[in-house]
Parts: sequence; C-alpha cells; structure tokens
Amino acid sequence: MSKTEFEKPDQEALNHTMLVQEHLKNEVNDHEGWLSFYNFMNFVLYKPTLGYYTSGTHKIGLGGDFTTAPEISKLFGIAIANQLLPALRKYKKPSILEVGAGSGKLAFDIINQLNNTNVELDHYYILEISGDLKDRQKRTLSQLPNKNQVKIRWLNKLPEEGIEGAIIANEVIDALPFERFKIIDNNILQIGITYEGSQLIEKEKVASPLLREAIKNVEKDIGRSFDTGFVSEIQVHFEDWFKSIDKGLKSGIALFIDYGYTRKDYYSLQKDNGNMICHFQNKAHIDPYIYPGLQDISASIDFSLLADSAFNLGYQVELYCHQSDFLMSGDILAFIDSESDDKERIRMNQQIKQLFLPNIMGEIFKCMLLSKNCNITHLEGVKDLRHML
Repeated sequence: MSKTEFEKPDQEALNHTMLVQEHLKNEVNDHEGWLSFYNFMNFVLYKPTLGYYTSGTHKIGLGGDFTTAPEISKLFGIAIANQLLPALRKYKKPSILEVGAGSGKLAFDIINQLNNTNVELDHYYILEISGDLKDRQKRTLSQLPNKNQVKIRWLNKLPEEGIEGAIIANEVIDALPFERFKIIDNNILQIGITYEGSQLIEKEKVASPLLREAIKNVEKDIGRSFDTGFVSEIQVHFEDWFKSIDKGLKSGIALFIDYGYTRKDYYSLQKDNGNMICHFQNKAHIDPYIYPGLQDISASIDFSLLADSAFNLGYQVELYCHQSDFLMSGDILAFIDSESDDKERIRMNQQIKQLFLPNIMGEIFKCMLLSKNCNITHLEGVKDLRHML
C-alpha cells in the first residue's frame, strides 16, 4: 500500500495527539526505553482519556475514520436479529449482550426487528468502554419506544451472572491489542517502539518467551517455519479475553463478525507483511505511528484462534461462513421484496451490494456462531466453512 496523504488535523486534535505523545514517552521511559507493540497499541487506543477509543474523537460513520456494516444499512441488523430468533425463543426471559456497540445502530435495528417478531427481551446489555460512543449510543437508542429503552443497560464490566440468550461482537476482536513480530535468520524479533529524542520510532528486540512459544505453536499448526523477513501479528492474550467474555453467557449463542481468515490463510506466504490496517479520516493505511490517539489500529483476526479458544471452554462451533451467506440466510432478500416503496427498494438493493459483494464486505468479513449449553438446529442452509479451520 502506497503512502497515504491526509489533511492536517485541526488544532484541537493536534493538541490531543501531542498530549498523547508526551504521556507515551513517559510510558516508554517507565519501561526502560522500549514498549512492545501490544503495550503501545493498548496505550494509544485504550489509555483512559487519551486513547482513541476512550477520548472524544469521532470514529464511526460520516466524518469518522471508518464505516461499519450497521452504518451502511438497517438490513444488517434485521438479518442478525432473524438469525438470533431461534436461540432467543428457547428462553422465557432472553437477553442480548453486545460487546462494543459502536454508534448504537446495530442495537437499534436488532431491537426494532425483535419488536416486529414479538420477541420480548429481558434486557439488552451493552458493554462499552468509550464514553464518547456510549453518548452516541444513548442518542441513537433514545428513538426507540419507551418499553424498549427501559430494558437497555450499559455496563462497565460483565454481569455477575451470565445471561441466557445471545452475545454479539461486531468488529470488536480486530481492535484488540496484538503483538507484531519479524523473522530474521530464524530468529524471532518482537516489534515495539522507542524514542530518539522527540521522534517515535519502531525498534525490534529478541522476542519474549511468551511470544516465542506462541509463534512456534503457530508454525507447528500450519506445518512450516516462517521465512526470514516475514512480519505478522499474533494475539498472545486472546484466550484470557475470551474467558472474560465467556463469564457473560450462562446459556445461549455467541456471534462474532469481523474481517479475518483461518490460521493457514492468515499466515500464508502471500501475507508476509502481516494483516495490520489503520484508519484515519476514513482512509485505510499501514502506518500505526502517525497521530497517536487520533487513528484506529487493527488487524484481521485469526478465526482458528477464536474457534480453539471457544472449544477449550466447552463451546460448540456451530458455524463459520462468509458474511454474505449469513445475511442471505437471515431472510434479508425477503425483507427487500416486501418493501412497497420503489425508491426505498432500489436504495436497499444498493446497500446490500456493499454488504454482499466479495471484494467489499461479503467475503472479506466472516461470521462465527458459537453455542454454550444450547442446541442449535436452524443453520443447515448456510454454506459452512468450518472444515477450513
């Protein structure tokens, strides 16, 4: 990807990124002059009041840095709701827990569709760390009927007792902090950052034992060693994160939607510079070090890692498929056909192209459906890719 040109941020944004850099430099000094990429990413995305997700920067949709599927069309949320229905109907008082609810648009569309299908939720929980996004969610969801609004609960931590129903995480895992590594002459180097004067620069060190073991396990799993010069990412703390999410579900399903690959594709020879992607001013690029605190940093996810972590905690992997196939089986086309307004039907058909076309979202994004203490029998019509995991 060639170097991307950006408009200069306004003075308020520049002041913020300068403040982030000042604190980041102190953090580097506190860690003997070097931070792993994991710790760098955790700082610039999640440090309270400073990080990209914990400050007031505008992130999603028009004027933000990236656009998610719920912002494109309500059809996304309608299809998701339809896919959740069979599991929700198994419980007298079903609830939904959405992890990282963005602008609140997905929650809004799901709740509206459940209203149309006469499914009454006990609660709709939202686990959100961003105060800015929480405010946007509240504004969006204030447009729902009062009977729905009183059942929405914002959480700072997962419920003490897990819910019965469904957990949803749309484009959440890609933004979890990860380590980056580089192979030089069969040696594993851990990528991190340091400062030379006031200049933030990338610097490698010999990999930690934890990172080295994780990479060796990946090499064993894919059946080859990484060549010299190979650069990629790895989630060394992912199972701990999944264990924390698991506490939120007593019985039901967990749906994860994100862009990513199976492990063999993730670490393929063709991806020798990794899967990291950054977003700033609604442009994608690959420089994680510009404007710290003002841009998003993420990476495609290793769905094999998600499946392994879930299986180790007693989940069943019920489905792994392309987003387009999952949405198609959620009666999304029938909803369009039922629209009586010709202009609205044409508009929805344009929206669905973005959600379905392979090179936009349809096949780049995948869906993984997990079950816990819950039998799932309604997915026979979806093209299943579990054999690739």
